[in-house]
Amino acid sequence: REGPDGGAVPLRGCACRGPSAGYAHAACLAEMAARDPWMEIAGRRQISRWVLCSTCHQEFTGTLQLELQRHRWRLARDAPVTADRSAALIVLAATLQELYAELDVAECDVAERLLLEARRGVADDSPIYRQIILPTDIRRANNLVHLGRPREALEILEQIRQKADELGADAQTRAEYKAALSSALAGVGRFEPALRIAADGVDLMRACCGPESEDTLNAMCARAQVLASSGRIEEAKVAVGQVLTMRTRILGPDHDRTRRAQALLRDIAGLTA
Repeated sequence: REGPDGGAVPLRGCACRGPSAGYAHAACLAEMAARDPWMEIAGRRQISRWVLCSTCHQEFTGTLQLELQRHRWRLARDAPVTADRSAALIVLAATLQELYAELDVAECDVAERLLLEARRGVADDSPIYRQIILPTDIRRANNLVHLGRPREALEILEQIRQKADELGADAQTRAEYKAALSSALAGVGRFEPALRIAADGVDLMRACCGPESEDTLNAMCARAQVLASSGRIEEAKVAVGQVLTMRTRILGPDHDRTRRAQALLRDIAGLTA
């Protein structure tokens, strides 16, 4: 992104603090990730520099996250259909969904088209289906819910359930599936199963990722939205308040994800006004 003088603007999109206050140029981070995309954290090698800060070990968020994924896709888009190319598409589409789906239908539609492109050309029995395409289809279902098409999302999720059972999907993927399914069910007014499944998803995510991981907090927010949709406003406010407290403590009050929780709490509180 360019500033008024034509130069690149440093962006803040992780939990780093100190002299630089977490500001960095997206192009510099993209160059480092392209040169050496994987890093080791706590003995785990397969951690991507495209999605995780190598200093604070937190996911990139906000505009920095989006710019990084656009850089990544520009590098990958002309390559043949491979796992790396599909991964670049998936993360860009998911980023668009995360940042814009609830605000801008046009951007959400862009994410849906990108996800369809990532899905194209990869067979269901491909070795990369479980690692890449299964999460892609879950995000496609989420996009369709945000686009106001929950019945189409339910059709996709039924296909996912059958395939996930065949492949023995891991706990995190199953938790993400439950969150998407609960949102789709709420979208067609089936609140009782939606609430039960959303609670199961939070419990599963907490067990596999930890009580304060961003995946768990996202699942808690998804459950809160289902609670709010079903009219249980006070319970929804309590759930989002818990997320806000943890994000403020872990990420700081000015972090993009903390602000997102604040906005969700305001939206839910506004339903009682």
